Amino acid sequence: MSKNDLRRQLGSSEIASGDVRWPDRRMLVLVGSWILLVAGLFAFAVKVDLFDWLYRITRTHEDWQLDEILALLLCVGVVSLVFLAIRTRQLAHEVRRREAAERLAHDSARHDPLTGLANGRRFREALAQAIENARQSQSSCAVLFIDLDRFKPVNDMHGHAVGDEVLIDVAQQIALAAPAGATAARLGGDEFGVIVMAVPGRESVLFLSQRLSRDISKARQLGEVQLEVGATVGIAIFPDDGNDANSLIKAADQAMYAAKPSRRGLIGLGDSNGVIAN
Repeated sequence: MSKNDLRRQLGSSEIASGDVRWPDRRMLVLVGSWILLVAGLFAFAVKVDLFDWLYRITRTHEDWQLDEILALLLCVGVVSLVFLAIRTRQLAHEVRRREAAERLAHDSARHDPLTGLANGRRFREALAQAIENARQSQSSCAVLFIDLDRFKPVNDMHGHAVGDEVLIDVAQQIALAAPAGATAARLGGDEFGVIVMAVPGRESVLFLSQRLSRDISKARQLGEVQLEVGATVGIAIFPDDGNDANSLIKAADQAMYAAKPSRRGLIGLGDSNGVIAN
């Protein structure tokens, strides 16, 4: 999971809990605007001698009870300004709440609800962006497909609840091992994917794949049960193994399945001429 994805997930949690605060900067802008408006009206009144004119009018027509009328108008004006300020704040809060709900819905549609990693949709979007960035900078990016080995017996013997715990633990291991700027995703079932930016060479991606396979294969204690699963990793690198998202995904998938028949825990490394199992 990239750091940006992690921040979005944390932000989504705050939104879901209803922790939406009035921003201090906007409050200061609103208060400052009201102060400037009142100061401007006061300066205009002084410039045109409005107060002297009102005083002369009230003295000339004392029987009109203009003092009481002006006082009433002043009170109505102050109350209206206060009401307008409160209503403006309420509307701004409602707009922020709706925007937050839209962001939450947007993020939920692009993240796996079980593990918190990106889902397949987000994975493809991130891969397309990674390819575009690599093309512009004339660099490389890599796709890693990770398939868990011996995971089906875990579900069959211990139930789906334990299987879900294993998937969550594996997702955390992948997120921790992924380099800065990488995007980790759960693609479905027991399959995961990682997109690595600015790849210096195949050796660095192979090293990452070996680390992922080693970490995932370690025994994990879940309650009183000790479980072991393995991982087979397929690698595809842009532009050597494909020039677009679909070709890279296909190459990584083929590399992964080419490595599986030999033995568990292998790394499949795709190339422009076919698939190499390492």
